[in-house]
Amino acid sequence: MPALSIACFAGSAAAGAAPTLYDRLGGESGVAAITGSLIDRVSSDPTLGRSFKDTNLKRIKKLLAEQICDLSGGPCHYSGDSMKEVHAGHHISEAEFYGMVNTLRGILKQQHVSQGATNELLRLLAPMKRDIVEPAHKPGPTHAQTPAQ
Repeated sequence: MPALSIACFAGSAAAGAAPTLYDRLGGESGVAAITGSLIDRVSSDPTLGRSFKDTNLKRIKKLLAEQICDLSGGPCHYSGDSMKEVHAGHHISEAEFYGMVNTLRGILKQQHVSQGATNELLRLLAPMKRDIVEPAHKPGPTHAQTPAQ
């Protein structure tokens, strides 16, 4: 996995201060390992990887690491587009979204991230669902289904 900007990942825990979520995720190396593993796994998964076809995985890993660093109290600033813009036209289903969440949970467990830190990260990421998942289109009523008058 390519190294992220050193300026992005300067140490974030001040002496005596409570560790941030970023620190509890393992700082620079922990976030890079989590995001790199996540993108590698979901992009190669036959049921989850469809939307990663023909994308720049290196760039996605960098931006996801930046985003998680930013959200978790690290020294980064997310420089990517909004989640709505990034996922527009990919037709991400709820099943694909939750498949990625479950993959992330497994990676966090493998990285020995505490359950509390895992839950905190998932709470920060959860609001993005509305901008990532494309609602399933339900067919409108046909003439035969219209109530009789």
